[in-house]
Order: sequence, then structure tokens, then C-alpha cells
Amino acid sequence: MNSKVVGIMLILGPILIMGVWIGGLVPDTASISPSEAMTTVLAEKNLAEIGSLIQIFGVIAMFAGLYFLARSLKSDNAVSNQLAEMGGLLLLLVVPIWVVFMGSWTAAIGAAEKFGNDVGTTILASSTMFEAGGMLLIVGLVMLGISLTILKKYKGVIGALFIIAPVCAFIDVIFDIEALAIIGWMGMFITTLIIGILTTLQKENQPEA
Repeated sequence: MNSKVVGIMLILGPILIMGVWIGGLVPDTASISPSEAMTTVLAEKNLAEIGSLIQIFGVIAMFAGLYFLARSLKSDNAVSNQLAEMGGLLLLLVVPIWVVFMGSWTAAIGAAEKFGNDVGTTILASSTMFEAGGMLLIVGLVMLGISLTILKKYKGVIGALFIIAPVCAFIDVIFDIEALAIIGWMGMFITTLIIGILTTLQKENQPEA
């Protein structure tokens, strides 16, 4: 795929995903029960539905872009090729999982309005299992980061960031350390945005620095 198209996807995805949270388009339901989350979402259902749809487009753009980036890392290094291929496939698998996860609010709102809050709460509670897709993201980005580092793409800096940020996120998943959560998850989005800019500026068929 054209590098500029991939770059635009890598820029657009993080902006849409982070923009929704930074702009307050979605209510914060991370630390409350599913029933409380349902009440909160219904109270701001218009914003929740808009935010959910924007995030879905962001997820598709970001992870499809990372998949195509991984596919572009063909070289004479067999280890790098295998890591890029496996990492790309894991990142592609994140798309349907997180689309369902991000879209759960819209489904829950519709079900709650038709059948009552209990049904909507059940959908929200069930959707939490899709958070496990974050592990696919972590492992996929680490593999992609190692591949980039081996090939010394972008001086190896981007590859290192793609390793450090997911590792911080993984430690947060285990020990629930807020500072590492910010570094890890935001770091992954910001690093993706940076590589998107670099990929967009890259001339066709010109090797990266």
C-alpha cells in the first residue's frame, strides 16, 4: 500500500481515539460497576454514541495502518521478517475485538431503551472481556518494535519506543500502576502518531533513515 496512505491512517487513528477521550466525548466508566456505567452512559447517550463511532473509525485506521506498516518491513533478515509478520497479524486481530468493545456502548444504549437497563447493563458487563484484546496490542507492538530496531528504521528510536511503551502498559495491567498506565497507553498512541508523520513525509521507494 502507498506509504502516504499508511501514514495518514497512522496519524488519523490515534488522533480520533485520543481526541474522543481528551475532548470528553465519552463518559469515564472505568472505575464504576456496569449498572452505574449504564446509567452514566444513558445520561450522556448522544455524546457516548458519537464518541463510540469516532473511536471505531480510529481503531480501524490505527491498527490497519500498523498492519500495513509491518507488511512493509521486508528485508534479508529472517528474524525481523518473522517478527514483523507475527506482530502485524496480532495487531490486525485487535481490530474486530476492539471494534466490538468500542461499539458496546451504542449496542447497550439501544438495548436499554428497548428492553430496559438490565439488558443494557448485561451487554456492558459482557463487553469487558474484550479488554483482553489489549494483550494482543501489547505483544504485537513489541514484536513490531523489535523488527524496527533490528532493521534500524528511523535510527532505531521508534522501535525502542514501541518496545518500552507496551512493556509499561503490561506492567500496569499486572500491578495497576497509574503512572505506567499513562506512559504505556499514551506512549503507544503518540509513537504511532509520530511514525505516521514520518511515513507520510517519506518519499516513495526511498529507504528510511
